[in-house]
Amino acid sequence: MSGSIVWITGAGRAGFAYDEREWVLLFHVLGPVEIRTPDGVVLDARARKPITVLTALLSQVNAWTPVDRLIAATWPEQATPASAEANLKTYIWQLRRILPPPATGKRIESRPGAYRLRVEHGDLDTDHAERLATEARLALAAGDAEGALAGFTRALDLWRGTPFEHVAVDAGVLTWLGELRSELREGLADAYAALGRVAEATAVLRGLTDDDPLRESAWARWMRVLSEVGRHGAALAVYARASAVLMAELGVEPGPDLSAARAGALRGQADVADGPSRAERGTRACTGCTRLSAPRGRGEEVRSGQG
Repeated sequence: MSGSIVWITGAGRAGFAYDEREWVLLFHVLGPVEIRTPDGVVLDARARKPITVLTALLSQVNAWTPVDRLIAATWPEQATPASAEANLKTYIWQLRRILPPPATGKRIESRPGAYRLRVEHGDLDTDHAERLATEARLALAAGDAEGALAGFTRALDLWRGTPFEHVAVDAGVLTWLGELRSELREGLADAYAALGRVAEATAVLRGLTDDDPLRESAWARWMRVLSEVGRHGAALAVYARASAVLMAELGVEPGPDLSAARAGALRGQADVADGPSRAERGTRACTGCTRLSAPRGRGEEVRSGQG
């Protein structure tokens, strides 16, 4: 069973806490696909053909999926049997027996030449990840960095590997889930920084930039975390690395977010030259790291024609 983050008050304090009483998830796609029946039985998507059919339907929830696409997904690397369409009907029948119905209607609907899987909000682990992300962002904005840290961590823990592992799905779905995970990692770094846990924040951002070196928002966050504790030279070194990657990979200069972080680091260096450093005055939590709707990476902007 999973839960959600809820706002709590009392005993002179307010904040976010994790509620374990909600969210019985049916479909798990953030890794190898798993389907959990109401009695807790886990069905592996690679175990048998009916679950492979279900996985194909999961890649287009609440949309009609043509029979020929389902057949191609069910027999991806072998000759399609002459009985494929009849077999598909049998698999659909088996799935209907296994899966609990939604609040209204049938779980798997049919019409000539197509099937549709009815999925309600909360049935998917991706729904849970999005909800946790939203609540964690609200917690951070409200000044509850500990609650935000718990929320971002729980959301990231839902990933068990590559989404829809071992199953061919639309590239757009994988792109969306990859972006969601990157945003969660940035949020996690923001929460660490707000708590003054600079080492953890920089470790998260270093890992994110290793995985997605064209993500300018992660580089800029890393720079701001370092600048906030007086490490302006280190922040400028991060800028130099990011700039070199962008030029080598895309042939572009850093965008506004990175440029602003560089300007802040340069101002910090000048302040150090003129007087006591912030480190000497006492460090404080990162104040420039709570903006969670960060710009996309420069690579995405260029690919979409916006940069």
